[in-house]
Amino acid sequence: MKKYIEMLFKNRLIVLTIQLITIAMLALPGVAFPASVVLDWDPSTDADLAGYKVYYQANSSALPFAGSGAAEGSAPIDVANTLTTTVAGLDPGNSYFFAVTAYNSAGLESVYSNVIEIPEAVSPTLAISSPANNASVNGTVLIGVSASDNKGVSSVEFYLNGVLQSTDTAAPYQFSWDTSSLTSGLYTIMAKGYDAAGNQGQSEVLVTVVGDTAAPTVALIEPDNNVSVSGNLTITATASDDTGVSRIEIYDNGILTFASNQNPTSYNWNTLLQANGSHILTAKAYDAAGNIGESANVVVTVVNDFSAPSVVIGSPANGSTIGGMVTFFANAVDNIGVTKVEFFVNGNLLSTATGAPFSFNWNTFKVVNGSSTLTAKAYDAAGNIGQAQIVVNVFNDMAAPIVTAFSLPGTLNSTTVHVASFSATDNVGVAGYLITESASVPSASAAGWSATAPTSFTFAGTGSRTAYAWAKDAVGNVSTANAAAVLIDSVLPIISSMSLASGASSVTIKATATDNVAVTKMELYLDNALQLETSNSSFTYVWSVSFKRSQAITVKVYDAAGNVRLQSFKVSKI
Repeated sequence: MKKYIEMLFKNRLIVLTIQLITIAMLALPGVAFPASVVLDWDPSTDADLAGYKVYYQANSSALPFAGSGAAEGSAPIDVANTLTTTVAGLDPGNSYFFAVTAYNSAGLESVYSNVIEIPEAVSPTLAISSPANNASVNGTVLIGVSASDNKGVSSVEFYLNGVLQSTDTAAPYQFSWDTSSLTSGLYTIMAKGYDAAGNQGQSEVLVTVVGDTAAPTVALIEPDNNVSVSGNLTITATASDDTGVSRIEIYDNGILTFASNQNPTSYNWNTLLQANGSHILTAKAYDAAGNIGESANVVVTVVNDFSAPSVVIGSPANGSTIGGMVTFFANAVDNIGVTKVEFFVNGNLLSTATGAPFSFNWNTFKVVNGSSTLTAKAYDAAGNIGQAQIVVNVFNDMAAPIVTAFSLPGTLNSTTVHVASFSATDNVGVAGYLITESASVPSASAAGWSATAPTSFTFAGTGSRTAYAWAKDAVGNVSTANAAAVLIDSVLPIISSMSLASGASSVTIKATATDNVAVTKMELYLDNALQLETSNSSFTYVWSVSFKRSQAITVKVYDAAGNVRLQSFKVSKI
């Protein structure tokens, strides 16, 4: 008996019937609440029936089912002896497959019933991208639709006032609508999109068909008629229409050269690419109905300039040696006109002149000494370039002279001093000499510079003095100073005491002297004959008197500056 029941459940067919599926969707696109499905099935007539189990899984009908559907491998739903159940928590974006088994009191379970499918329930999302809602249209209108679906869009249908016009099965979803034969008025454009499960989405717009037979008016507002042109030329056209201008075209001698849907429109015409001579310019304007308006002709004469300007560098001279601030001058001429001249030094653009005279002041101190290449480039309005180039030698003397020798007498009694030596050297040449009492560096333009070394210098006063010797070169570099100190002493020494003491056969003469600086020498003369010379500031001299007569005694005192004090008197032997 047990074996019979087991076979019965293994071979029993249970018919599963779908009663209801309810899917709740959130209002935001692409976001869905879980859905639920109500299932019921025919009862089993087996005497040992204990209950039923419900199996389901998403997006696959392969047997056996992986679980109840809530999670892979989870247990089926045991509904006991009831013949209906509600399965909740389903995703409307998935398809689901359901089956039922019956089991007896021993837990033996029948084979699956028939499998039924509940398709996914997410409708495609559609939007009519063109024309816009409430737009006015005429002529041939392109109806464009954007469509998307979680499982894929299978087709899009196009309706006009509820009548199917076309079906498109692949993106881009489009339909060309010819309104030329329609009466003016309001029309409804509707698009319906379907997915493989039969879910449907739709979108619609209202448009007004406007019958239009009037052509636009169009005019070329530049250039002027009967002018000569060259280089880049702006061509501007403007148009108007009762319903709107959709396109403007510009023609040169009947050949389309430019098209645009902005109004007015401008076109930069490069006449350098055209043949010289007469050119007929016209413009055409279109409206949405395909009506065409054409402008009056504008005739221009193209005169392209292919002759480059002629340019000569006037200064500095080629091969010359230059320094300091230099005028870089170019003489440039052209058959039509020079628009600018660029000045280059060693390939670097330093200045641009847009009018004559074409020149600029070049500071050569900004380049290293040596060879420099100067280039002048002249341009005309057509962009032709002429150039000239020279090479010059830049030499800027940055080395100051050196005072190699300068000396003065150490001590003297006059403010005007003889210069014992004054010499200087320079890498190029010494251009000036100067002696000052100030240690501050004199400017190259200061008063007192002489082309030769001075042989004397006058101090401002006496006492200890310092003189500074300077030298400069032709570009104004001034040397550092070479200093010499002097003592100018104009105060005479003083013979502070002098005495004579006579004996039987001799006279003893004594003298003492002082000076504001120092006594350097004392001399004793008898009748103008030198008897004694000493570097001391005092002396004692014994004079042997050998005859009887009047004689003159003279004492001279010297200081370092050459000041001399003398004192004389006469004596007689008795």
